[in-house]
Amino acid sequence: MATTYTPRAKLAKPGPADREWNVPLNANSDALDALSPIGGLCVSPAESPSATLRIQIAAGRFQRRDGTVGTFDGSTSFALLADSNSYVYLTDSGDLTASSAGFPATSHVPLAIATTGASAVTGVADVRVVCGTVGNDSRPFLTAAGGAMSDGAAFAAGSSSGLKIGTSASQKLGFWNAAPVARPGTYSQGYAASSRSLAAYTPAPASAPFAGVGPGQTGSPYAQVSDLNTLRTSYENLRLFSENATQLLNALVNDLKAMGLIG
Repeated sequence: MATTYTPRAKLAKPGPADREWNVPLNANSDALDALSPIGGLCVSPAESPSATLRIQIAAGRFQRRDGTVGTFDGSTSFALLADSNSYVYLTDSGDLTASSAGFPATSHVPLAIATTGASAVTGVADVRVVCGTVGNDSRPFLTAAGGAMSDGAAFAAGSSSGLKIGTSASQKLGFWNAAPVARPGTYSQGYAASSRSLAAYTPAPASAPFAGVGPGQTGSPYAQVSDLNTLRTSYENLRLFSENATQLLNALVNDLKAMGLIG
């Protein structure tokens, strides 16, 4: 019978009467080893059987924490400590590392836990995470090139160190499709009092002309005490409101400065 092939990986399936099964079986082994989920970043002893405290790591690709894809070129001889369990991993930047204390809490790519005796590797436990979730809603980040967040997305900022956008005043930001600009220059506040509460304004409109000279008096027109008091009340109300509005503006400027939006 003629050789048939699997529908997905196209692995050879020799027929019952076929000879030299070693040929398709060896080809299958090579094909499987070349598949990224199987051979990519695979950790194994440098020799088979192991004769040293060294392992080899196959080349492969991995996803960094910012969503970009990194490439590891592989290592044919990576030394381990004797009589230990070595936790083998790649850092987020792609550096091959082994630790006897376990995998780190920070971003990394776990590869294997290699066990050694006095002079050889006695075992390798594969801990690679081969399959990951993909899709426009699967990652809590945008790539370095930017992108679009899902409608209704939210960012949680820390309450200790907080979240910083921009690391210098010369970096540019823009909102609602406005052209990005650097942070505006420093504002100077000669009057520094501030308030986040704007009081109600009490107007005192002059609904009638000032009375001027009182009945029975002679001489040039002049303001009576009641006229001056009415004018003084209007002025004082306006002064208080103007002062309060300036304090509110100062508070707004102070807040914008504290957030780094203005200088």
